[in-house]
Amino acid sequence: MASSSPVALSSLLLIHLLFLSSAAFAFSTITKLSSSRCDVPTPTAMVRGEIDNEDPLLTTIPIDRYQNVELPPVFAYPHFYEPHPIAKYACEQVREQIKTLATDEWTQHNFFSQSDDDNGAGKMFGVLVVRADNGSLGYLKAYSGSITGVIHSEQYGFCPTLYNRFETCERTGFSYLAEEAELNKMNLRIEELENDPKRIELKTALDAVKERAMISLAAAKTQQKEQKKKRQVLREQMREELSPEDFVVFEADLAQESAYYQRQVKQVKAASTKELKHAQASLDEFEIELQELKRRRGEKSNSLQNQSLQQYQFLNINGQRKSLLPIFADTPLQRPPPGAGDCAAPKLLQQAFISGLKPIAMAEFWYGDSPLLEVRKHNFYYPACRGKCEPILRHMLQGMNVEDNPLDLVGEEVESNKLDIVFEDDFIMAVNKPNEMLSTPGRHQEYSVYTIIKERYPSATGPLLVHRLDMSTSGVLLIAKDKDSHQILQEQFINRTVKKRYTALLEGLFDNREEKGVIDLPLALDYLNRPMQKVDYNEGKAAQTFYEVVDTDLEKNRTKVHFYPRTGRTHQLRVHAAHEQGLNIPIVGDDIYGQRDERLHLHADFIEFLHPVTNKTMTFSVKAPF
Repeated sequence: MASSSPVALSSLLLIHLLFLSSAAFAFSTITKLSSSRCDVPTPTAMVRGEIDNEDPLLTTIPIDRYQNVELPPVFAYPHFYEPHPIAKYACEQVREQIKTLATDEWTQHNFFSQSDDDNGAGKMFGVLVVRADNGSLGYLKAYSGSITGVIHSEQYGFCPTLYNRFETCERTGFSYLAEEAELNKMNLRIEELENDPKRIELKTALDAVKERAMISLAAAKTQQKEQKKKRQVLREQMREELSPEDFVVFEADLAQESAYYQRQVKQVKAASTKELKHAQASLDEFEIELQELKRRRGEKSNSLQNQSLQQYQFLNINGQRKSLLPIFADTPLQRPPPGAGDCAAPKLLQQAFISGLKPIAMAEFWYGDSPLLEVRKHNFYYPACRGKCEPILRHMLQGMNVEDNPLDLVGEEVESNKLDIVFEDDFIMAVNKPNEMLSTPGRHQEYSVYTIIKERYPSATGPLLVHRLDMSTSGVLLIAKDKDSHQILQEQFINRTVKKRYTALLEGLFDNREEKGVIDLPLALDYLNRPMQKVDYNEGKAAQTFYEVVDTDLEKNRTKVHFYPRTGRTHQLRVHAAHEQGLNIPIVGDDIYGQRDERLHLHADFIEFLHPVTNKTMTFSVKAPF
């Protein structure tokens, strides 16, 4: 088997560590608490009495901006929230700064490029409104990952990343560059050995010996089989011609001949083995050193990665620190994903805790073009990601008064909603599901269409619900009261004979787009940003949607469309509407792929199918409430 290129292995390690890279815990000229970036201040040092106007990372908020504003009583749940007005104000200031920097100094990074390389695509920015002991407010700002051409983000007033691989940590003595230099020496020696002319010559000779041995052995075995067939024919012939006594002597001669050819095969094997051992022994002078170097390189690479991960030390308001490895130890992968710790939210909270400032409100927004496969809209607000940030923020927010996950409380808000029955007979029923009601019980919510129907018809058999609607989607939902009816209806869905139509209100106009057509974008779960889906041409499931424009509101800059899904993937209509390769216009109120509104303006208004018992065509329609 061909060995992996040492340069390729080094590149892979470097790519991973660049995700897990950059500055440090405390910028010495800012906090005056530490001379090394990887040194986290002790809790007793994490005290500051008031907003420091000389702190280049902290921007003072004018008092007239918040003196008549009700500040949030608790810190918003970071993975699902509506940014507070004071945080939005801070975001506007940062947007203006980005515009200037992108033109004057951040020219190497193209925010409006979809190339997804080191110089392209947009970036997530964030702000954290903080309060000092005297009540004055300011805000910190940060961005996720890195900006091309920017080594120290502090130079522009943005919070540093938590670990800079270019600096030696005085607390631990760890130097990524020194360790990388040792790894590179191994890579160079491995490359030298693999490309040594003498090794190549010996390897070629060994391959030739193997080929000769294979040919010789095959020839000996072929001869042995041919002679065996001849003996079998001769044996039967002589059995008739010779006397019993002479035939016994003849068979003994045949047995000796068989033994001869067996010895011939063994001799060929022995000679080949001897020649192979000799050729292999000559090559092993190189191979033993090469394999040992590769083993040590693997250990060194793993050690370097683990040591790098340990340099990330996350604080919370109580001064407790924790690194990436123990933070992610209880997650399904038990390892941090690439980029963990380099998002905006951890940087912001870290700097606040170092500076002794109390976090009040946070907001993150996307600036620039969306990555090729994901859905990100320029200047739209987004919550902190789950895959990389949720375990980290769980630690960093300990000791703070944080809002409960609003999604866990949604069921309480809709319990009073009436579940309107559109149609019902002895076998099926159709209901009009309200938005924000689950179709089936969730992990934290029992209240759902299923629980209502099960309580109303306790003797009903089977799964009841024939299909599902997203919690935020309203409209017609089909229910089977018995197992047989459910199976028949399910087969119709599987065979795609059921006709469905959704009405949606889009946050924008079509401009030059065709007013009807088909969207064909395969979808897969975005594991690092659950429950978001992403376009994935390699592993995604096929997803097709036919659409047509039915109305345009120029005054409100909105478009009403009908969607006719040909498949039923999770968030299919939402992604097909918002993704740049789809309609590139999010649905109004889409708090995952667009912007919040009073509700998600998506409604299942029409369904047509065959009755499971009468086989009659059934058509139900409920007008969209928007």
